Amino acid sequence: MPNIQTKNFKHPKYPFEKDGFIFEYATLFEKNRSLIKVKAREIDKEFFIEVIKRESDYLIKAEKLSRFSPIFFIQKALKALVKKLDLQLTYSNIESKKSTIHFNKSDQYIKPIEYFIKDFLPDTPIVIEIGFGSGRHLLYKAQQNPNTTFIGLEIHKPSIEQVIKQCKIQNINNVLIVDYDARIFLELLQSQSVKTIYLHFPVPWDKKPHRRVISDEFIKECLRVLIKDGTFELRTDSENYYNYTFEVINHLNKFDIKIRKNHKLQISSKYEDRWKRLEKNIYDIILTNTNPLLLQKKIYEIKFEDSIFDTFKNLNKNFSNVYLKDKNCFVHFENIFPINDYEGVVKLTLGSYNKSEHKYIVFKDKKVKYFPNYLLPIKDNYKAHQLLIEYLKGISK
Repeated sequence: MPNIQTKNFKHPKYPFEKDGFIFEYATLFEKNRSLIKVKAREIDKEFFIEVIKRESDYLIKAEKLSRFSPIFFIQKALKALVKKLDLQLTYSNIESKKSTIHFNKSDQYIKPIEYFIKDFLPDTPIVIEIGFGSGRHLLYKAQQNPNTTFIGLEIHKPSIEQVIKQCKIQNINNVLIVDYDARIFLELLQSQSVKTIYLHFPVPWDKKPHRRVISDEFIKECLRVLIKDGTFELRTDSENYYNYTFEVINHLNKFDIKIRKNHKLQISSKYEDRWKRLEKNIYDIILTNTNPLLLQKKIYEIKFEDSIFDTFKNLNKNFSNVYLKDKNCFVHFENIFPINDYEGVVKLTLGSYNKSEHKYIVFKDKKVKYFPNYLLPIKDNYKAHQLLIEYLKGISK
């Protein structure tokens, strides 16, 4: 993660612009932590830089929640801050990685999650790969099927950058990359619109099974988005994950199921190569959607009334680690970062219990919004948002 360290740090007067970055505002130090809001003009991205006051120095880094690919631009923002404040650094890794690819806000490969709510209307078959890792399988399939749109879901930033680089080198033009939770992503797609969903070598999460991609709800979403005779394909080296998946899907009657063991594919990932060297068994479960669910996606309206802005003062004055819950959703207030008495940033987690979202809420300029992007308009998020609104209105009385 890009970061620098310095003995001394003092916030300058905001806003200011330096080397193509607008440094809009900063929060006060709260529990030795402050956030700086930054906008990159070239790619129209907004994010936070985090400043942490330690015992003898300051750590300044890319804030994890709003970090994005390519990190090259975050490195450039940190360099601009160093130049503006003339910081004397005791450590820096912002020169360690350089982007050899040209990125811009209209990049054809990487797409923000919001793109798939309204703008995604392909006229070709759709194939999804969840957690593409090194990208060998995704790139191979895309090359072999140029008239199919491939969507790669991945949250590991270096893997994203490497696959985009290979797409450009190999002139592959039918791949879209999304940095988001697959369990939430599927809810944004039209029913019966996807030909194949690949899930190859997911993290088994044996000690935290609630974090697994596969669940009853996930499989039902697969059945909703898959076309008739479309397939969901799990490939894993974990016998525990194989058994778990089989149990999840076995009680449904919407598909045919095929089981394979140690089947050789045309292309092998680096993980699979590793497991084969260790002589581990590889398991496949292939689910064919013979009876598609006749359900349509529903987009919910999630917004803040302008009057909610006035609740920040009371929220800041009486802030506590509040946990709100309902049958299917929750809201957890984690931290608050005031800019002044009336403006600030709140960090929280909200949504369903199995696929929650981590967000900031920004109270600024008489407006309230989610950050770094808006809360996706799916059912459990909408319910959690309503919980949040009710609580904020309650503390304003």
